Amino acid sequence: MTLSQPIKILVGVSTLLVFLLPFGFVLLWGLMVFPMALGEPNANFPFQPFDAIFSLVFPLMCLLNLLIYALYAFYVIHTIKNERGSDVVRIIALLAIFFLPFLGMPFYYIVYIFFPNPPSWALKKQPTAFVNKASESSV
Repeated sequence: MTLSQPIKILVGVSTLLVFLLPFGFVLLWGLMVFPMALGEPNANFPFQPFDAIFSLVFPLMCLLNLLIYALYAFYVIHTIKNERGSDVVRIIALLAIFFLPFLGMPFYYIVYIFFPNPPSWALKKQPTAFVNKASESSV
């Protein structure tokens, strides 16, 4: 299954967002927890910045979840339609996409979509031509 260059770029940027999502959550958590832990005790302090950040981040998290579901659908369809890929690598990549999407999606993208020709270990083995020696000698 071949994709046009703009679609490859769109899928790559979307996959990069999915890859960076856990790092963004850790960064957001750190930006919320450390100032509260290091600040002086104040009854209103934790809630004012949290409310402002949460009201901005929550809609973004909802949109990113929709993006992840769309990428699930794309990668499943691409994996099924990818006839050149090795069955074992495609199955492992599909399981990684479901159970570890932050690692499985970038792996599949790099191996099968980013490069014009996937690596030889990720392709199906081509059957070698069988030559019947008995038929050769009779000719």
